[in-house]
Formats: sequence, structure tokens, C-alpha cells
Amino acid sequence: MKLKLSALVLLTAGIIACNEHKVTTTPDGDRLQIHEKGTSGKFAKDGDIINFDLVIKTAKDSVIKSSYEDGNPFNVPIQKGFFKGSFENALYHIGEGDSTTVLVSADTLFKMMGQPVPLEIGTGTDLRFIVKMHKIQSQEDFQKELAEKKAQEPKIIQEYVDKNMKGALKEGEIYHLQTVAGSGDLVKDGDEVKVKYVGKFVDGKIFDQSQGDATLDLQVGAGRVIPGWEIALKTMRKGGKSVVIIPSELAYGERGAGPIAPNSPLVFEMEVVDVIKK
Repeated sequence: MKLKLSALVLLTAGIIACNEHKVTTTPDGDRLQIHEKGTSGKFAKDGDIINFDLVIKTAKDSVIKSSYEDGNPFNVPIQKGFFKGSFENALYHIGEGDSTTVLVSADTLFKMMGQPVPLEIGTGTDLRFIVKMHKIQSQEDFQKELAEKKAQEPKIIQEYVDKNMKGALKEGEIYHLQTVAGSGDLVKDGDEVKVKYVGKFVDGKIFDQSQGDATLDLQVGAGRVIPGWEIALKTMRKGGKSVVIIPSELAYGERGAGPIAPNSPLVFEMEVVDVIKK
């Protein structure tokens, strides 16, 4: 008997759906649901750097953490976990380009942490670690990529200044463009300042900003902010506004931070709302 096309399509869709929810257990005890396979065939080995997005959900589908919401994919060396069936061990079985859910026993995980299972998670359930593996690199390739990105940074900064900050002045290694002069003396070390700001990447994407009337309150020169900010603030006055671009070496350097990738120049729109002279 021949199946009609519509029936064949439905049957095929059903098989695919079943395979998506099939749990595969590795010889190491890791439990995986593979949703999409990458094409490179590359898997991480000890010492490699892996870059991936991650969503952690409870059995009831509540989101505990999402790197997509944080805007911060993980970029870490792969390493063995502390128990059989751990999330860390499962990463060795997720190939570059794969989308995979890792099931981890909540009871085992929290026992290893020396904590009771939270009520909102529930005993006897599995946590779901949903992984999209973007890139797998050797340490050598990772360091080479960082060096290449660092070498391109002066060109990227100059192109940004030429296009977006005509008339900008250079103070040390930062460029600053005053948009509102402000009044009074220049900010100096020891002054207390209240600052509103918007932090952007050179592509215009915002990674951080003050909210509403809230200000960041700090003492200049106390090391509470990145060095580039200290330099920028000392080119400003009360009520002044400036746009500055800060090279990575005066920001978050080769380590990066949160959504900020290593060796990233940063653009800030800054307003000194108030200055308390000391």
C-alpha cells in the first residue's frame, strides 16, 4: 500500500519530533537530547576553549538563567565535572554547531553543592541545560584570534572617530567629543561625581546604561571604574556631556566582562550631573 504524500509528511514529522525528544545516554552517564547537529564534526578536548549560549530550565519550564537575555555567551576552557552525569562532562559530547539539551539530576547537583533542592525546582526532577555550541578552538587558535583582534583595534577606533566623532580631541589613549560644555572647574581626582551614561559597542549596540534619573555616584581617582572613565571624567565639568571611545586596554582588556568580549573598544555617552569638590 502506498502512503499518500500528506500522510508521509505527517509520518516523517512525527519521527523527527520523536528523535528530538529521545534521550541518549553516553558511556560516561551524560544524558543528551540532540535537537540539531552541526556540520564541522569537531568536539572539544581538554584545554580547548568553547563558546556557547546556554538556557537553564526547571522540569516545569521555568527559566533559571539565559545567556541570551544576559547578552553574554560563555567563552571558557572546557573541563571535567565533579560527578557522573554533570553538565560539564556532557559538553565533551556536544559538537561545534550542535543544539543539545543536557539533563542533570537536581538531587545529585544540589547534593554535590551541599544544599537542599529548592522547592521551585523540586526533588526527583531534572534540570535542563539547553546548549547552542558556537565555536570550539584550541588554546593556540584562541590566542591567535585575540592577537589579531587586538591588532585591528586602532584601525577600528580611528574609523569610528572619523565617521561619528568629527572634531574629537585625544586625551592619552582615549578620544572625547564634548557636546555640552558644562560649567565650573574640570573634574579632578578626589571629586565626588554623579554621572549618567550609555555604554555601547562600536556597532551601536547598547550593553549598559543608567536608568531614568538614577546616576552612578563615585569618587574620581578611587579606582571604582575602568581607567578610561577616570581619564574621560577629568576632561569634563558639571553639567557637561561628552562622547568618548575607550580602547580595550583602558576598559576590560583581554578578559572582557559580561557581554563585553575580550579586546573590545567601548563607546560611552557621559553626562556629569553634579560635582562635589573636595
